[in-house]
Amino acid sequence: MRLFRHIALKLPVMLSAAWLAASCSGDNPAYNRENVKGTWLVDIRDAAELPERDWTVATFNSAGTVVLEGVLTQEDANFQWGNNTLMYEIYCCDFSIDGNFSGLFGFSGDAGTEQEYYFVDSRDSLMTVGIESLLIDGVEVVPEFSQITMRKLPADYAAVDTLAGVWQFNTRDGATFTDYRIQFHNDGALTVSSRTGENSWTPMGGGEDYFNRYDNLLALTLYDNAAFGTPAKWDVRCFQIDSVSIPSGRMAMCSAGSSYTLSYISSN
Repeated sequence: MRLFRHIALKLPVMLSAAWLAASCSGDNPAYNRENVKGTWLVDIRDAAELPERDWTVATFNSAGTVVLEGVLTQEDANFQWGNNTLMYEIYCCDFSIDGNFSGLFGFSGDAGTEQEYYFVDSRDSLMTVGIESLLIDGVEVVPEFSQITMRKLPADYAAVDTLAGVWQFNTRDGATFTDYRIQFHNDGALTVSSRTGENSWTPMGGGEDYFNRYDNLLALTLYDNAAFGTPAKWDVRCFQIDSVSIPSGRMAMCSAGSSYTLSYISSN
């Protein structure tokens, strides 16, 4: 069960779209197939919000593939934000996914999966699905959840209130926290710097860091960064963005129960 516990936390990512599973006869089967196409953020399981690190992203394409994004488990207790591609099929109120995980959902290697879901409730931008059956490497497992809810991201989710530029941390949980700056480069690279003098800043870490943004989810992949608890290895730190605006020069976000405020310093 320990193996499946990793999956149960994140499997949300593979779902989406439409009405009541109990009565599909009156629905248009084409609606589910069309509505699911796009990018979805999975942040709720059994009506409870998941920790930011367990949020996942699913992009359903018209070719029948779904790109799943989340925390990838690597060797030697390293983690990075990455993706896997699986196949999906939809018919009326039934929804299936099959393929191989590689690093996602707690697996450091490959694991085959076959999953069956049904649509519980669906709106154009918010859907809840229930799990019907789950096989991992051909073995049926009992899920630790019954339903998953996701929300569809707008087409311009990556461009809304862009983060590009240099931001300085101001507070953490209301207390002064001003010894770190973070620079979001236009190409997705990231630089975290620590204060080494009154107006002196030095980049942290020994490898290239990067970030991914999905509407209000911000995923940072960091190497050897003591400020974020990732010494001598790769790790992922996820934040929920509460508000951000370059014109006002303010950003508020939270992660793992802590809240942060930042101020905008300069453009790249």
